[in-house]
Amino acid sequence: MATIYHESDGDLKHLKGRTVSVLGYGNQGSAQAQNLRDSGVAVVVGNAPDQYREHARRDGFDALSIADAVKKADCHILLLTDEIMPQVFDADIAPHLKPNHALVVSSGYNVSYGFLRYPSNVDVLMVAPRTIGTAVRKTYLNGRGFPSLIGVHHDASGHARDLMLALSRAIGTLKCGAVESTCDEETLCDLFNEQSGGLYAWRRAAEVLVEAGASPEAAMLEFWASGELSDVAEVIQGHGLFGQITMHSRTSQYGQEVTGRLSPEDEAAERRRLHRVIDRIKDGSFAKEWSLEQQAGYPTLRRVHQQNMGHPLTSIEERLLRDMGFWKGES
Repeated sequence: MATIYHESDGDLKHLKGRTVSVLGYGNQGSAQAQNLRDSGVAVVVGNAPDQYREHARRDGFDALSIADAVKKADCHILLLTDEIMPQVFDADIAPHLKPNHALVVSSGYNVSYGFLRYPSNVDVLMVAPRTIGTAVRKTYLNGRGFPSLIGVHHDASGHARDLMLALSRAIGTLKCGAVESTCDEETLCDLFNEQSGGLYAWRRAAEVLVEAGASPEAAMLEFWASGELSDVAEVIQGHGLFGQITMHSRTSQYGQEVTGRLSPEDEAAERRRLHRVIDRIKDGSFAKEWSLEQQAGYPTLRRVHQQNMGHPLTSIEERLLRDMGFWKGES
């Protein structure tokens, strides 16, 4: 069983006298920087000279280049995108690191696959929120907090765990509870969630309903377009995946728990498919493929996205969401 940490486990005294650089002021960066500041932590923001740096200045932060922010701090939260982080790290972060500095990642990806070439005399920590940046900020303000996976990847100082827990408290995740993990585990779970095929499963189910005679609008409302998913997710969070089933009709209960089960043969086949996904994550095949895709300028990603946006259901979906007042995409 994993250890779950709460407020009493983190002591902010371990941040006294330290300055934290938040590197990248996007959704996560802006939320974490504000939460840290509100917890009494000295914060400096590092970002490229763009609208995000200006946003940080408007929010009252000392906003600098990434290199200058690293020079002014001794604890560095890396909130850059996975794709650019290794290059920025080598150019603007690593040259300014000193013994007993700390690096903090919110995604284990670049650590797990060895893309961050950090010196052995710095701590490497992980505080990985399991929610989006707006929720990181909102739940800090309302006192509820948000869940995270946290861990110590490399303890150079001998005090890395104390610092990890202090940062976790200051950011706000210990208000809810943070689960002890590793960069490798976070990477596996995160990539597997993204690659297990959920979006295609929903669309496939809608396609089959349309083939059976349902309108595309009715099919999409049934599976995702109504917003019911967010309501069900909230109930699951409070009652558990199968514990929430009693809040549905008996017909729904029977359909979901009994009829919805795969046959033993189909269950075994699906598990084999999912294990193939996991194997490619664990053996580095996906990371190699993704690196080559980035170097080539994302041709496969662009092509497949164009195919998906050109799917017959997509234009109907946009019209449906517009007509119902849900649409928040491009006008």
